[in-house]
Amino acid sequence: MDEIPCSHAWVVIKKKYFDVGPYCSNMYQPCNLLDTYNIPITPLPDQNEWNVPGYIKEDIVRPPKHKKLPRRPSKKYRDKAYNELYGKKSKNSCSTCGFKGHNRRSCRNGPRIV
Repeated sequence: MDEIPCSHAWVVIKKKYFDVGPYCSNMYQPCNLLDTYNIPITPLPDQNEWNVPGYIKEDIVRPPKHKKLPRRPSKKYRDKAYNELYGKKSKNSCSTCGFKGHNRRSCRNGPRIV
């Protein structure tokens, strides 16, 4: 619709030896792209040299206060705070050695001495 073919369409057009004209807008042809960048671009001066009025320098910009839009809630397991609040409170402990963090099947320690 916008006469901007994606790279895949461009390859197919070239491979089938079709004329690119009806598929691509004139502003995306190589001669016009070169004319676009023919104008010299001057970079901005250093930020310390900018002439900014005082009322703009003193203005504090804060993010907008907005209400969260209604939608399906995100997956809560991705939220770290959710896992800290509602996750497992205790770790598994081994019945053989008594240490936490693994179970009897994956235990590499010897049996505990009672």
